Amino acid sequence: RFAEFLKQINIPTKVEPYPSISLGSCDLSLFEMLWGYSMFPTGGFSTKPVYITRIEDKNGNVIARFDTERKEVISQATAYTMSRMMQGVVDFGTAAGLRARLGISEMGGKTGTTNDNSDAWFMGFTPQLMGGVWIGCDDRFVRLESGLGYGGQAARPIWEYFFQKAFGDKTLALDKTAKFVQPENMPQQFNPIPFNPIPPGETDEPGGDVDGYLGTPDTQDIPVDSKKPLDEQKVWREANDPKNQVPSNDKKKDEPAKDDKKKKDGFFKRVFGKKEKDN
Repeated sequence: RFAEFLKQINIPTKVEPYPSISLGSCDLSLFEMLWGYSMFPTGGFSTKPVYITRIEDKNGNVIARFDTERKEVISQATAYTMSRMMQGVVDFGTAAGLRARLGISEMGGKTGTTNDNSDAWFMGFTPQLMGGVWIGCDDRFVRLESGLGYGGQAARPIWEYFFQKAFGDKTLALDKTAKFVQPENMPQQFNPIPFNPIPPGETDEPGGDVDGYLGTPDTQDIPVDSKKPLDEQKVWREANDPKNQVPSNDKKKDEPAKDDKKKKDGFFKRVFGKKEKDN
């Protein structure tokens, strides 16, 4: 169904319908990723990205205009719900604190990291602006080691730097207080849990709603276990230590074989009789 959905939104790359694509195993370009994510901040409309929207002369007269291709692919309610869900990524997920640092009221984002850190992604959007960053190499053997190759560590800082510059440019008239439009016909009211990220440099002190989760004087302490948990590796090492092995008794090992042979001989003698000795 996912491969069929990509066809419906006109993604150019042909994706084969393998079960693993649900884990993100298919390769898409940054252009296609932006195309796919565009359905969330636009209220359900898949919008093909364009590099140039219009061409003007020195006097501001429009010489050519390039309109974007838009197609409704999901409901407005679904788009709004997804946008609000992805705000969790930039609040307390793999890109925690991003929204607070930018001072934006509402936004959504998603980090991505492929096997062995060969690719690092970050896709993010506000109600007015969307962008994506990919860090990688055409040679799949080139990778970023350690956690620095994760999407939240490699790609997210570039995205954040660009959006800081974009919101700082007054000529773009971007509004940090803009919010996603919630449709009136949503089946349920969307009420996300209030969350205020901790500003940089401050510590989290108990207070407010957090007190409801703290222990009270009436809270019973959990008793300490009377026995310490076994160290499985230690038990395995002791069991396989040659010093602790019981010496084998070869004679005892041979006895069962002799007994079995006697039983077999007795059975055949009863069936065929004893062999007469030569005179």
